[in-house]
Amino acid sequence: MDPGTLATWGLPGLFLIAMMAGSVVPVPSEALLVAIIYGGVAPSTAATVATVGNVLGALSLYVLGQWVSRGGGGRLGRWVARRREREGPRLARAEAWMRAWGAPVLILSWMPVVGDVFVLGAGVAGVRLLPFLIFTAMGKGLRYGIVAVSAMSAL
Repeated sequence: MDPGTLATWGLPGLFLIAMMAGSVVPVPSEALLVAIIYGGVAPSTAATVATVGNVLGALSLYVLGQWVSRGGGGRLGRWVARRREREGPRLARAEAWMRAWGAPVLILSWMPVVGDVFVLGAGVAGVRLLPFLIFTAMGKGLRYGIVAVSAMSAL
């Protein structure tokens, strides 16, 4: 789907793109956030919509990690197994960080590539849902807030 088309969808398009970006689909949600702010949407509203969408996308990875760690299989299980092999040391480190430091590590979930590993590792490590949501929202909200403020200062 063309990002320009999604920009014309306004906040629902931003929500969709941010949700996809929070999962494993590499899409430029920050660029759409800036475009929507330039289009006249309040930065706080746009950042909130992007954060909620991104956290919901991350929730899909978290649930997938929990499911696979409990013996879930099928195509998704094989995909996670391949991802674990490919990410190897990074995922092992993320799981170790989750076990050692707990959910606060998820504040780093905003980071490209590594953030997905932390989210998946949280599911595999069995981080409880409420702390997962709180710390993931903090990290992702901080990122979108900084992008929104930067966009406003550039106007």
